[in-house]
Amino acid sequence: MPRIARPGSQGRRVVVRAAQEDVAAKETRVVLPLPRDAAQQTAQAVDAIQAGWRDGVERHHVELSLPLIGATDLDDWPGGIRQQFKAAQPLVEQILRRVKRADGLQGTLVPEIWDDGDACACWTGEKLACVLFPNAASMDRLKKLVKTNGGPELLIIVNPQWETKGLLMSDFGFGPWRKESEELVASLVPTYQLRQLRVYGDDIRVLRAYPGQWQVYVLGRQGKSELIASSDEQPTYAVIEALLKARPSSRMNMGLFERLQDEYQFNQDSLKPRD
Repeated sequence: MPRIARPGSQGRRVVVRAAQEDVAAKETRVVLPLPRDAAQQTAQAVDAIQAGWRDGVERHHVELSLPLIGATDLDDWPGGIRQQFKAAQPLVEQILRRVKRADGLQGTLVPEIWDDGDACACWTGEKLACVLFPNAASMDRLKKLVKTNGGPELLIIVNPQWETKGLLMSDFGFGPWRKESEELVASLVPTYQLRQLRVYGDDIRVLRAYPGQWQVYVLGRQGKSELIASSDEQPTYAVIEALLKARPSSRMNMGLFERLQDEYQFNQDSLKPRD
């Protein structure tokens, strides 16, 4: 497998974004089920991170679906990012406890709050580091982390808050500082991703666990899921729209009156007490 060495890596494990191009030959094309709960999600994330680590992937992008806590009738997260942190922290710590059992990653991880207002935190050890909710404002600290003594052998970035697409002006500003920041972001391999979307009334989940494919699921009202596509490439919003348009039972293919009725029922269901 080809590997791209970072300056100063001296033969250490390296960032292998190019590995994504070669991993298809190793995939077994196993369909990964949507996780039923937070425990299954963390187990899938650990397996994906460990699989990437064994293949030499050094920088990981992990996107977790957070269990709702303190939701109201009007807002899933009335407490904003700090409330989300309370949901994410135990998931991240469960993942780290299992990941650091691997040979070469053992050791104590020291937690540190990088920004209390933005709920950005970091766990660092001798070989392993993880950053939760990094954003453009914390990029300087992240750059320092990856540069100090050559950086951690395994870096896990969880649910980053920066925006890199669709903006007239990048979150990372201009010039060389922007270029360096965007290069760091581009070096992250999406080893585990569970994203939630709502597209024309359909509840969508996009799931990927290294080294497998990207999978697109549609959720029914009763929580049942249907796999509608698998791909080697991350599906764009436009691709998901096209998949739904080709699916007769999709809500986007309903008439206006049917869609309004469906939305009304969805809103009523969302007001029911959650377990």
